[in-house]
Amino acid sequence: MPIGGDLYEFNNREIEDTTTDYGVYALYDGDEVIYIGKAESGQGLREALMDHKRGEFGPCTQETTHFRRELDPSPSLREVELIEEFIDDKGRPPRCNERE
Repeated sequence: MPIGGDLYEFNNREIEDTTTDYGVYALYDGDEVIYIGKAESGQGLREALMDHKRGEFGPCTQETTHFRRELDPSPSLREVELIEEFIDDKGRPPRCNERE
């Protein structure tokens, strides 16, 4: 099951309002999911999203226009599940995950 919930604009205000809890997130360029990631090990969702906004994951995710987030106590497992679902559906990982 893909990440559900609200779709937020990828801007400083929306990111600042994001929880500091652990979880997973999907980054979008328009309607296209371009990256699926996790926030754990001392880094909450807000910090992970800000890292993308600052370009710390490279230029690919700076193209982000929107994001979704989901709280999860086991972000690593959920991230793998989401990427596998994406690959099953599209035949490839999200374009910015391919560069990892």
